[in-house]
Amino acid sequence: MSTYLYYTQGILDFQEETTTYSEERLEIYLKRKKHQCPKCRSKDVTLRVLYERDVRGLPMGRIREVHFIYTLHQVYCHRCHERSTEEVPFISHPKARLSNEFERTILELREQVSIRALANYFHLRWHTVKEIEKRYLQHKFATIDTSKVQAVGVDEIHIGHGQANQAYLTIVRDLESGAVIHVGDGKGISALEGALSKLSASKLQLVAMDMANAYSTWFAEHFPQAQIVFDHFHVIKLMNDKLDHVRRRVTAKLDSMERKHLKGLRFVFLKNEEDIPEDNQNILHNLRGKFQELGDAYMFKEALRTIYRVAQDAYQANIALHRWCAMAEKTLVPELKTMAKTIRDRLDGIVSYWTFGHASNASTEGFNNKIRWLIRQAYGFRDLEYFKLKIYQLPQINCEKAL
Repeated sequence: MSTYLYYTQGILDFQEETTTYSEERLEIYLKRKKHQCPKCRSKDVTLRVLYERDVRGLPMGRIREVHFIYTLHQVYCHRCHERSTEEVPFISHPKARLSNEFERTILELREQVSIRALANYFHLRWHTVKEIEKRYLQHKFATIDTSKVQAVGVDEIHIGHGQANQAYLTIVRDLESGAVIHVGDGKGISALEGALSKLSASKLQLVAMDMANAYSTWFAEHFPQAQIVFDHFHVIKLMNDKLDHVRRRVTAKLDSMERKHLKGLRFVFLKNEEDIPEDNQNILHNLRGKFQELGDAYMFKEALRTIYRVAQDAYQANIALHRWCAMAEKTLVPELKTMAKTIRDRLDGIVSYWTFGHASNASTEGFNNKIRWLIRQAYGFRDLEYFKLKIYQLPQINCEKAL
């Protein structure tokens, strides 16, 4: 009888003693074939009954609930003189309520089926299915091989409400494979705690990031051989922020009618010139002529975009950016002067975009969209550790089946 237990349920060292059946519930009472010390494997032992345990096994046929009931003993070994609890080889940990085979089946189905669907089908609690997957992910991502990692992207993502630092996660990803290397709480240097040990075996040569000083300082200190690359998307985004600040400042000086009209044209100024509809181009041209500061800021924004399109290498980009900064500093627009100073302070990292063949952190931005999708589908995550583990797993699975 123990043969079918092994081939259908993966149970060894036990044999069936009695069986009871009621409706859709099958109860199989098990008895150990032999008792031995878990440490030295000696059979010279004395047993003390602890309690009876009920473990659910893999469903069989039309029987949805299969329960294995056995007695757990404390073992005293006369050889090593140790007291210990008997091992149960067909469960993953001493407090497990499901057999190894059942848990393995659930994990295989999780690639295609949501937690709620699995819980409903197998008559389990949602929390039970989640904890099975969580333990599996904890084991899977306990160590991450970074020996071949040469380029990483760093970015933070807003994940919800709360105190400023608690509402963010910082993600470090391998730019080549897309694998997640580190998920840190909050943003800034504190969020990179733990990343050092994970990247210690890497051959890091390039780090793509936004314009944040904290990240660049941390990587420059711990990985001096790696070149910092400020992502071009964030450079243009920062320039757009400066342009929008000019628009708000100019708008504040207008009367209510003009203010309302200019406020409604915010996204016209932020659009790329080639993307502006023809009917809005004349409006934009007139506004640029009427408000000199706003016109200058828009012109410099487009000039900065042109450098990224036209410059062929780092040498050309360096010359063009120096010229852009010199011209911006001669204007009467304080936001342009601030932007010029920022570019000069981070020029090496900005020019590295061309040095490393247009290296970009764009894939990390796309990955953040997947994380936001994950949050929406789950209506938020109450278990932050589980959420972070799902982020580690996200590059390996279909987003639509992540929950």
